[in-house]
Amino acid sequence: MSELTTPKPSIPRDQEIQIRFALHAAGIGTWDVDMVNRQIVLDERCRALFRLADDETPTYETVIRHIHYADQDSIRQTVRQALQPQSDHQFSIRFRSIASDNNTTLWLNVKGQAYFDNEGKAIRLSGISQDITTEIAAHEKAEAAERLASLAVEGSDAGIFTVDLSTDDIDFSANLQYIMTGVREPVVKKRNILISHIHPDDMPLRERAYAVAAQTGALHYEARFVWEDGTIHWGKVRGKYYYDINGTPVSLSGICLDITLQKEQDRLLKEVEQRFALSFNNATIGMAFIDSQGKFNMINKAFAGLLGCTAEELAGKEYIEIVHTEHQQENVQLFGELMQGKRDVFNQIKRYRLRDGAERWVQVNTARISSQDDQKEDILVIAFDISNEVAARQEQQKLLTLVENSSDFIAVANLDGTITYVNDAGMKILGMGRKTSTITRNIRDIFTLEHLVHLEQHVLPAVFTQGKWTGRQYYTQQETGEQIPFHTNAFRLDSPMSGEPIAVACVARDLRAEQEVQQALLESEYRFRSLVEEAPVATALFVGPELVIEVANEPMINVWGKGRSVLGKKLSVAVPELKEQFFLKILDEVYKTGIAYHEKEAKAVLVINGKPETFYFNYTYKPLLNAMGEVFAIVDMAIDVTEQVLARNKLLEHQGNLELEVAERTEELAASNEELAAMNEELQDANANLVRSNQELEQYAYVASHDLQEPLRKIRIYADLLNRYEDLAPDHKKLVEKINQSSERMSMLIKDLLEFSRLLEKGNMTRPIDLTFILQSVISDFELIIEEKNAEILIGPLPTIQGIPLQINQLFYNLMSNALKFTQPDTRPVIEIGAKIITPDMAGSYLGKSERYRQYFDITFRDNGIGFEQKYADQIFEVFKRLHNRAMYPGSGIGLSLCRRIVANHAGHLFVESDPGQGTLFHIIIPGL
Repeated sequence: MSELTTPKPSIPRDQEIQIRFALHAAGIGTWDVDMVNRQIVLDERCRALFRLADDETPTYETVIRHIHYADQDSIRQTVRQALQPQSDHQFSIRFRSIASDNNTTLWLNVKGQAYFDNEGKAIRLSGISQDITTEIAAHEKAEAAERLASLAVEGSDAGIFTVDLSTDDIDFSANLQYIMTGVREPVVKKRNILISHIHPDDMPLRERAYAVAAQTGALHYEARFVWEDGTIHWGKVRGKYYYDINGTPVSLSGICLDITLQKEQDRLLKEVEQRFALSFNNATIGMAFIDSQGKFNMINKAFAGLLGCTAEELAGKEYIEIVHTEHQQENVQLFGELMQGKRDVFNQIKRYRLRDGAERWVQVNTARISSQDDQKEDILVIAFDISNEVAARQEQQKLLTLVENSSDFIAVANLDGTITYVNDAGMKILGMGRKTSTITRNIRDIFTLEHLVHLEQHVLPAVFTQGKWTGRQYYTQQETGEQIPFHTNAFRLDSPMSGEPIAVACVARDLRAEQEVQQALLESEYRFRSLVEEAPVATALFVGPELVIEVANEPMINVWGKGRSVLGKKLSVAVPELKEQFFLKILDEVYKTGIAYHEKEAKAVLVINGKPETFYFNYTYKPLLNAMGEVFAIVDMAIDVTEQVLARNKLLEHQGNLELEVAERTEELAASNEELAAMNEELQDANANLVRSNQELEQYAYVASHDLQEPLRKIRIYADLLNRYEDLAPDHKKLVEKINQSSERMSMLIKDLLEFSRLLEKGNMTRPIDLTFILQSVISDFELIIEEKNAEILIGPLPTIQGIPLQINQLFYNLMSNALKFTQPDTRPVIEIGAKIITPDMAGSYLGKSERYRQYFDITFRDNGIGFEQKYADQIFEVFKRLHNRAMYPGSGIGLSLCRRIVANHAGHLFVESDPGQGTLFHIIIPGL
């Protein structure tokens, strides 16, 4: 203990002054306690820190009086410990000093050293004191921020976990369990239970992430989780290792977010980008992108056409070069405001300077477009040619107002119910007026008596005891009195200092839009049922693999002859006579394959009033697909052609009998001819009925296509509104996504059906058509994809024919699209288009008849694509018929049906030759001029 008894070395006076000056400059005070003479010496800084008045003598009693009563015991215990022989005689302690008026408090950090004589008796204590009030306040703020961050994580639906690496024990939140397993009921908290739900294919990725985390201390990976119900969901895991003083990891903590919707949105974004590129390059509206330096970096054909040049000639040039000098100054000013963020868009009517020196009046809409991370900004310019409208236009078209994305209702209230904060969206939803007036309101103002009782008896007790509450509430709109339904997440806010509750916060989502979507879905279903029930032909809807009759209109009820009791029953039970016929097997095949089935003059035996009767029908079995592309129902549409078939059969029978009787009984020829004429007239009437039925069916398809657009638009609008709510539950987001996918799929089918029905009206629109000119126009539409796939297009001489230009353009467009779509991987696509003259006899073999003195052509489209088996050569021309997976080769399956209809409209015939892997050859047999 010699080092403790050594006297304090003396310090030169000037050096002591320098040390005291440095300590004073750093805000550090010095103190000394002479335990032998019981004297306490404090420098000026120390007296201020211990809050001693100028007239107070520093004694033990006066000093201890200025120390916070809650800290006095800990100071005594610390000093006693320093005075123990077995200690190192040094101490450091933090405590609070108080002023005489008890109104202000300082936090001090005091460090000291005990000194002993040769006999081991303590003789003095000395040390330093420093004000750490600011440091303590910062620490308290950090703790408060950490608690608020924890509340934010809980409110964001993230899952939280902590792993004890010494035991591999894990603690996790209910949200984490649900994100990884899809199960909300509590389970045994074992790490392997959660790991077993990670997709097997993603386990190597997880292992690599843990290997990296062992080196960096940070865990990052994304993986798929297989829920208990077998569905696949995506999660993002972020974690951090924590270490002991030896640098050994002792625990791992982190969070997991459900990113299933984000992954789906990424996939949809790629599709949108592809569609945008196609739409941008082929748009009839001039569009261009300009970088932040004002230079062109992307121009479509229409924009270049406004200036009389090509997109390549404009690339890299400055936008200001094409603006007329009279508008340049204004353009520079507006462009600067756009880049500085002072405005988002601006509109102008101005003149462009063309390459040949001419001028063109345009209406220009300009907007700043930022990337999601705000790292890149471009300017979008949309230009309309208004040269012919400038003189007459009085008022310019305004840019459409951007739809405002409203946030949820967010509010904070004190424990006495006084509302201290409401966000702008909440103020608007509840009509609460100016934001400064919210402090005068109480949460009781926004509830009726009934809902206030529920708040006080259920919501607030749960918040105070469990920390949060989630459920539905009704808030009162302050201006109208409307009771608005909300999905509310309420949280308790605790003081970071004391841990006691200080306020209640809530995040509430307005449920009115969701309820309107549900109502729209009900109206859509009602409309669909009405269309089926009002259809002019026999129509029914069979649901599920057991073919339950869900909807059947009156004509179909009459066909079956069983009354309306068949509704809700299996088809095999409702119409049992079908078991002995082939219809149920065909329906089962349609349900399994998803391929529509059509048949004309099919024989059916139905029991009407207990008696079997024979009928003949033209019918269609059309499968309906859900959002996953799976068949969930079949539409049956049938036309009774029994009279026509029986009339034709009777005519054929009489014609046969007539031939036998002509040789034997010539004298009855006149009578037989009269009978034949009558039967011919009967057949003509039957055929007229058939034509009328077909026309009614075509009209029904056209009307149905138009009428179904309106409810679809409403459904998609309401679904888009729901998607904008950031706090929408994952289950609800999944339902909204399914609504969007189904709506988009149905919209595409309706449009295709409408397009197909229009081909039934040929009209008198024919004129001479140069097929080479039509083909060149179509190729220009596919310029980008041809370049992307490095396709080679070989065009031979093509004739001029009499036809409808729009339909021929559609024919060539569909065939070209087919050739570019079904290409072989790693093989350069080669597409050959040619024509040759064929004889009338050869044409007649395809067309059934030909004109002896007319010219006929065989126009061919040949590609080296994937091809198909020749046995499907007729099926590919059926409406909605597909031979390939929709995900790999997108489309509605109506394109080739349109092609065959177009060729038929031009008195021609379309057929195909193909082999798998050998490409496809389409033949168009068509008359010339």
